[in-house]
Amino acid sequence: MKNFLKSLGFGYFIIGSLLSIPMALSYVYAQWFVLIGMGWSVFSFSGLSFLMMSGYLIAITPIVRAILWLPSLVMWFADPGGYSFLKWLAPGFYTEIG
Repeated sequence: MKNFLKSLGFGYFIIGSLLSIPMALSYVYAQWFVLIGMGWSVFSFSGLSFLMMSGYLIAITPIVRAILWLPSLVMWFADPGGYSFLKWLAPGFYTEIG
């Protein structure tokens, strides 16, 4: 029984890690266009804060998603007027850059 629970937990993290890959890629995609739009101003204090936020979005958020993917998927599924599954899976592809 103990080995079964261990393998179940390991499988949970593997599925969560696989679901977090498209999320990280979508944030890289969205942040790339913001970085290009900033141009030379990336070498300012606001540029530094942008790079710190980008690191958070690209690295930390998918790690959190790998741990909490099932509750967020259940909450997405329970909201009938919500957004599409692809928007849940990779939200960075749906951001508007203004």
